[in-house]
Amino acid sequence: MIKILAVDDEQGICNLIKDAFAPIGFTVLTANNGSDALKIITKEKPKLVFLDIRMMGMSGLDVLEEIKAIDKSIRVVMLTVMADEATKLKARELGADDFVTKPFMSEHLEEVASREIAELLRERQIQKPKILVVDDEEDVRTRLANLISRHFACEVDKAASGQEALDKLRNNKFDVAVMDIKMPGLSGIDVIREAVKFTPQTQFLAVSAYDSHEVAGEALKVGAVDFIHKPQTAEGIERKVKDILKKIGKYEPKKI
Repeated sequence: MIKILAVDDEQGICNLIKDAFAPIGFTVLTANNGSDALKIITKEKPKLVFLDIRMMGMSGLDVLEEIKAIDKSIRVVMLTVMADEATKLKARELGADDFVTKPFMSEHLEEVASREIAELLRERQIQKPKILVVDDEEDVRTRLANLISRHFACEVDKAASGQEALDKLRNNKFDVAVMDIKMPGLSGIDVIREAVKFTPQTQFLAVSAYDSHEVAGEALKVGAVDFIHKPQTAEGIERKVKDILKKIGKYEPKKI
């Protein structure tokens, strides 16, 4: 799971960043000064830092310089109310990767974070995520696979039954499995319960026409990370898969 550090002497800004990213699966750490930020970076090794430029004590530029000395691969996004190009140029020279001007919206933060994390993954040459779509109805299976392929830079495979899904999960490494619950033979619950024993890295998104808390609760209990009801909207599936990919640090929108 990717860790994000928010550094700002205004706790409200830190809370805003935490509220934007914690609900979608990121571990969000906060610091109100440069000294505490550097201690957290040394101990927790976050991959992305949102860093205020103007702070009491150590300035954001001072902290930026120290961060890049510790680990150049850490992506640093500077938070600033200043628009002067001289400050931005100095920050760029010190290794700043991006800028966000206050005041900002959480949607803008997500957009910047997604871009920086995607760049981080490209630098590390991490393979595209592999997603398995499991449903016994061919039209549903095909529609979901096409939807996911259209919106995300990923590899998509399909399975028409619980047994086929279990076999594919045993023989391949999947990052995400979109799993129908009600299927002939092995149910989605059966597959998830068994698969988590040998593929703990796979994130299971359970899908069911049963609109009940019991079914959702059972799916989550055996190892699913999220649940969505049928008939699911394209926007709903896209959002759920996006959140899971962000959580594991493999989200990258499809380039059109």
